[in-house]
Amino acid sequence: MSRSKKKVVWTPEISKEGIKFTQPDIMLKLVSTIDERGWPHVTLISSNRAISKDKIVWGAFTEGLSKKYVKERPKQGIFYMTPSMPFKFLQAKVNFNHTTKEGEDLEHFNQTQLMRYFTYVRTHTAYYNDIVAVTPIRNLPLFGIVKGIIKDIIGKGGAKTKLEEKRLNVLGYKLFAAPIAVRVISYIDPEDGYPRMIPAIQLQATDHNRLVFPPSVLKEDLYQIPVDSKVAVFGMNFDFYNQVVKGTFTGFKKFRGIKFGVIEIEEIYNSTPPVAKVIYPRAESVPKVTDFHL
Repeated sequence: MSRSKKKVVWTPEISKEGIKFTQPDIMLKLVSTIDERGWPHVTLISSNRAISKDKIVWGAFTEGLSKKYVKERPKQGIFYMTPSMPFKFLQAKVNFNHTTKEGEDLEHFNQTQLMRYFTYVRTHTAYYNDIVAVTPIRNLPLFGIVKGIIKDIIGKGGAKTKLEEKRLNVLGYKLFAAPIAVRVISYIDPEDGYPRMIPAIQLQATDHNRLVFPPSVLKEDLYQIPVDSKVAVFGMNFDFYNQVVKGTFTGFKKFRGIKFGVIEIEEIYNSTPPVAKVIYPRAESVPKVTDFHL
């Protein structure tokens, strides 16, 4: 497989333009952490912005796995993308530094358009992170997305697993089979151990057990995902329902003459309230206790 030599230039500080880019309340803002197995995990955290050339702060208003993981393994990937076309995005690698439960950054988050009218839910903890590396603001070409969707229509049917098991539930399958939705792939960069996120709107489910994506846009980024590595795919529709699908990237293969990256689904995490938890594989039920003995 030939690989493009064109690589993105990462710098140790975010530019003034980059700081300004991260400020809007309404945009896609993701944090990728590392779980206890070394797999990437992705969380939507809208209270999230750069506050200086070497600092990014994000806020917690619910308790989820990302807050636990970041304290145990401080390396993170941060991703920002505009909510409408023409899509633009920025990637960062950061180290968790410390938290605080008071201060102007928390006040800022709680006065944003998303949080200011909540009475019972507040951003209660700010997580401060040191920037290690960051990209410039990049374009996500519309032509490549459209080209990828056309390739999906033609070729993804040939990539079905034909397994009887259905790992994606009904909502998850609709989310990842839809022609247009937010989809971002996270993997652990083998060069430095930091999570890295790549937008892949053209990614789709072939069936309930496999995801595929044609490298029709950001090819140079997608080709850097190591074969047989664990990845996490964040998917969200326009009603803000989202799931995180985790599995193994098995490389690029051709189906019906079209090249696709292939992800075999191994785990599905529901990150939407009221209960954030793993929904596949299903946890074994505990037998009901009806007989008590001392």
